[in-house]
Amino acid sequence: MVEHSKDPALQQIAHATRHWDGRASTDSASYRIVRQFRSKTIEAVEAGLLAPAKAALGAEFLPPRRAQLEGIVWPLLQQRPAHLLSPAVASWEQLLDDAARSAQSDLIAEDAQSEPRGQHTWGQRNTAAICHPIARALPALAKRWLCMPSDQLPGDRDMPRVQGPAFGASERMVVSPGHEQDGIVHMPGGQSGHPLSPFWGAGHDDWVHGRPTPFLPTATRYTLQSRPQ
Repeated sequence: MVEHSKDPALQQIAHATRHWDGRASTDSASYRIVRQFRSKTIEAVEAGLLAPAKAALGAEFLPPRRAQLEGIVWPLLQQRPAHLLSPAVASWEQLLDDAARSAQSDLIAEDAQSEPRGQHTWGQRNTAAICHPIARALPALAKRWLCMPSDQLPGDRDMPRVQGPAFGASERMVVSPGHEQDGIVHMPGGQSGHPLSPFWGAGHDDWVHGRPTPFLPTATRYTLQSRPQ
């Protein structure tokens, strides 16, 4: 049905699945499109499941936590029981069609200011926005000195390389006991939180590009001494 549809949103989903690369790389359009479609589908199914409780409780309704909702959505999409379908749609096919159109609409809106337009790559969405906390209280001009570069980042939340625009592992360390010489360590933002420190942003570029930097210390260049009086 999707392959022969003339709907641009459905054609986009079909193209993404045919050219699926299976990686959250910065140049992947298929990952971003499928990810967005997945999110919209889960939202639509959840809305249908919660609709009766929401209608009965009204303003007192509090949505439950849904950390494992995908485990419920998958069998519903495979079995497609009519009694659990959202009342807002006539069929499960319509639910998926609407999710595809909503995903395409969001992609277009998100990339309105991105270059090149129309490619919808994951890097355009997953762009670093890492700033010193004080940057929020200062004019935009100060961001040049208080923010890391707006690099496009590979990886995502639910995978080993956890990193997003303003979310991710505070450090990446891979080391095995007895093989410390082979270990690596990355620290986004550098080892110092002071923008005037030479260690502000030091090593950040290695974290962005995944370059292996040694876990063990190299030659000593600086020494910090504490001399209480």
